[in-house]
Amino acid sequence: MSEARLLSLVMRYPHPAALGRQARDIKVFGALRELEGRGLVTRRRGVYRLTRRGERELGFARAIAQLLAV
Repeated sequence: MSEARLLSLVMRYPHPAALGRQARDIKVFGALRELEGRGLVTRRRGVYRLTRRGERELGFARAIAQLLAV
């Protein structure tokens, strides 16, 4: 699963149970820990949220995807 896809899922489904249902991949939580270590995602009270840096990274990934789709 790509980093941008995972960030997008975190933005839509911040609760781990909902995120797990959408991703259906046990490796997702390892990737979330990695993103948390890089400062793109934060976890408070068991709920994941994008940081400002994570939102910016997601915006860049979406912009690149739009440029490549044209």
